[in-house]
Amino acid sequence: MAALSRAGLNVGRQILCRTISSTPKALGSQSHVDEKTHTGQVWEKGDYRRVRFLDKDKMVNKQFAVNLIADDPVVVVEARNVWSDSGGALGHPKVYINLDKNEVGICGYSGRKFIQKKFYDPAKHGPSITYAEYLAEMRPKQ
Repeated sequence: MAALSRAGLNVGRQILCRTISSTPKALGSQSHVDEKTHTGQVWEKGDYRRVRFLDKDKMVNKQFAVNLIADDPVVVVEARNVWSDSGGALGHPKVYINLDKNEVGICGYSGRKFIQKKFYDPAKHGPSITYAEYLAEMRPKQ
């Protein structure tokens, strides 16, 4: 029995052992190895983690969430406070945002921006939608 298990181990070692080439495959001009990802992830030239990109491109999403949120129009509100939940059960917890100050109130979960109508300046705050439009957007008709 011991001879069989030793023989099985040897066969297993032969199967599991393989040679690793230390010469990288030539990269095309479309390589994204050195590109920074949306999380700021980038590795130095000698970092071992770059190995996974030697024979293929690193896929980098150019549409960072923070940029998409910045492009979102500000929601102009008549009330002193509003709530945001990004669409109910599949959104985030309901949060209330106080808009008494002359500044944009931002939802901590969705990044949606709100401001009172009396403080809204199109030149400063950019495009806008009303709170009713925001609610309709969050709860589309079924």
